[in-house]
Amino acid sequence: MRRLCVPLAAAWVLWSQSAAAAEPSDPSMSYPGAVALSQGAAGAWIYKSFPQLLPLYVFKGEPAGRSSCNRDCTAVWPIIRAEKNDKPVGFWTIVKRDDGRLQWAYKNRPVYTYFEDRPNDAKGVGKNMDWYLDERAYAYLASVGVELSPPSSVAAKTEKAKKNQATAELLQP
Repeated sequence: MRRLCVPLAAAWVLWSQSAAAAEPSDPSMSYPGAVALSQGAAGAWIYKSFPQLLPLYVFKGEPAGRSSCNRDCTAVWPIIRAEKNDKPVGFWTIVKRDDGRLQWAYKNRPVYTYFEDRPNDAKGVGKNMDWYLDERAYAYLASVGVELSPPSSVAAKTEKAKKNQATAELLQP
């Protein structure tokens, strides 16, 4: 019996060490399947959407744990959608949006892509967002067949004064 226990114990130790090695001990190295970690041209590591490999953004000025980007805004800043069976992993959490959809968040900050970006061309960096659609966004949505009635200039100025301004920043670990 002893001869059988020693090899079994050794096998268990090896198996438990390999299982622990499969999960990164550093939470910054864990990310959901909707995300990829890629090294950019300048050598810096950045997160990208998967499988499209578009750059990911968070907004300075957006409240933690909540998206301020509404339905019209998400036409310009698409969300990284989480599925109902997804679970938080590492620094990645899930926030429930006002429209009921689930969105991935990095360190509790909702994550987006930008409509003009291409896999190696991040055009959204530093863009200001007042959490409403401006004339450029209306023009873009009209060009792809989405019809919205733009707010009146008086209502837009009042609305702009009430909104928080946020700036897009590229998401890096």
